[in-house]
This record gives sequence, structure tokens and C-alpha cells, in this order.
Amino acid sequence: MALIPPQINLSLQIATLIILFASLTLKRKRKYFAHGATMLTAVILNALSFLLVMMPSLSTLEILKTQPLHWFSLATLAHAGLGAVTIILGAWIVAAWHLQPSNQNCIRKKKLMRLTLMLWVIVFFLGFVLYTVLYTSLIP
Repeated sequence: MALIPPQINLSLQIATLIILFASLTLKRKRKYFAHGATMLTAVILNALSFLLVMMPSLSTLEILKTQPLHWFSLATLAHAGLGAVTIILGAWIVAAWHLQPSNQNCIRKKKLMRLTLMLWVIVFFLGFVLYTVLYTSLIP
């Protein structure tokens, strides 16, 4: 069972997405240290969300066991797999940065950073669809 309610987790995920896009604004303004610090914050929030909500919730979804080829099961597994890759990539990029004020170390990782951001957005929207199915009546 999740350690925090799903509604709080959704709020946390929205806040993390806002932090990501605010961080991109900082990068465009050439405030690289602030960009890196906000990305570090986003990675930490996402990792906490994964550990406290998503991982425990994944183990309790019966549909994964009873109907593994159902669209919901496949979407859940895609969300979990892509989410894990995104967390690992984000953590690796932030760890490689080492809170340096220079962007020289980051320039070489620009394509990987863009891929990670793209994955993060895809994972967020997949998670939002899953949340909508599980906790609202908007999608039957």
C-alpha cells in the first residue's frame, strides 16, 4: 500500500513537472547553477514519489496478475518501465553535474537531457491517465 495518498502524489507530480519547466527557463537565462539545483530537486521529488507511492501501488494491482495483456496492465508496465529509466537517467545526469556552476560538463549530455525530459513528460501523461482510471470516473 502507498505511504501517501494518490491525490497528494498527483499534486507532487504536477509540482515536479512545473519545477522541470521552470528549470528550463533558468537554463535559457544562462543561470546554470539554479537550473541544476532545480533539476536536482525534481529528481529527488520524483524518486521519493516512486518509493513512497508508485512502487508500493504497483505490487497491489491485481489486474497485472489476472489480465497481463489488458490495455491498463500494458499502460501500467510502460509507465513503470519508462519511469524507472527516466529516474535513472535523471539521477545520473544530476550526479554527473556535481553542483558545478559551469555548464561545460553538461553540454556533452544535451541530447541525453532532452531525451530524459521527453521521457519525463510521456511518463507523467501515462501516469495521469492511470490515475484518472483508478481514482476518478472520467475514464470507465
